[in-house]
Amino acid sequence: MGLFDVLKRAFKEPSKSNEVKVAEPRRNFDEEFTIDPILTKKLSNGLLPGEVLLIDWISGKRKSVKHSKYFERTYGIEPSKSLKKLVRQEYIAEATPAESLSSLKLPELKGALKAKQLKVSGKKADLISRINENFTEGEVGSLVGEGIAMKITPKGEEVLNEHYYIVLAHRLDSKDGVYNVANALRQVKQFDYRPKNGDISWGLFQQAYIEHAQEFNYGLMTNDLRHMAGQLEREKNFKRALFQYLRIFIMDTSGLNNSPRLDHPKYMMFDIPASDTINRIVESLEMEDDALITEFDYAWSKTIVGLKYHYLTPEECLRCLFCSMDGNHEEVEELIYNEYNRLKREMSEKTFREKYGLDFPMD
Repeated sequence: MGLFDVLKRAFKEPSKSNEVKVAEPRRNFDEEFTIDPILTKKLSNGLLPGEVLLIDWISGKRKSVKHSKYFERTYGIEPSKSLKKLVRQEYIAEATPAESLSSLKLPELKGALKAKQLKVSGKKADLISRINENFTEGEVGSLVGEGIAMKITPKGEEVLNEHYYIVLAHRLDSKDGVYNVANALRQVKQFDYRPKNGDISWGLFQQAYIEHAQEFNYGLMTNDLRHMAGQLEREKNFKRALFQYLRIFIMDTSGLNNSPRLDHPKYMMFDIPASDTINRIVESLEMEDDALITEFDYAWSKTIVGLKYHYLTPEECLRCLFCSMDGNHEEVEELIYNEYNRLKREMSEKTFREKYGLDFPMD
């Protein structure tokens, strides 16, 4: 059985469904603002993916608002030109003065309320509600002036519903070329049904993890795990998120990175961020130490099979975890340095390379 098959079996952990199809992700299209070709292809309704985003983005904003640069740089559309098209084709329309109050800034809303000696406390929605209750239609119109906002029409809502995955893929873009609108578009084409947003992103993260594992890019593998853990947290699936964060901790203490050389301890981080998140999840789950140890043992067994080397034994890594959760980063440093010194005493650079396929740490 090859590494790919081992990892596929060992790390398959779909977010919501038992089987997740994946499309081959394409990465690094944002370099120097190069537009991913799939974003320049029209959807079945004749709109570009960036125009679907624009429908959602412009809602509640003034027609004259300054557009975000990513519409041109990432999605390859001219927002002002696309906006006219969306109005002409009735995907968006001008809102009423009352509906346009949301386009005003807080000081403007508070100023209007203060002029009528009304309360100015509360959230923006409270201020808007207070104005609608105490101002005439003409007064609201005067207050809004030329700041009429745009709103989504029923036709626009249908587009957002049909291409539901586009807006969320933009908002939750992983920024590393794995989960974004372009790859979500590719991923959805692999399904003959409407996949959940969680299945789309999970499939992409899982595929990226397998690819990075085949290439022994451990730093990128850790990023993929972090994305999976974050998704599980958003889904409030905290126990499974804990499993992923434990894997991240194990990876962070291994000494492995994206290069074929094992890290020297002086280049490693001993205040390991994952431990803070683990602490928080353990407290929220009211998990006892014995239960955490069981979870750690499972995470270790599923992670270590994909690693060429680890500075620590499972017992030492567990000890590092508890020390790190207690804020005792000095002991984490001491444990890893002890193992590094033992490695130097017991193994030559040549033997280490032959056994693990890694270069010896560079001091």
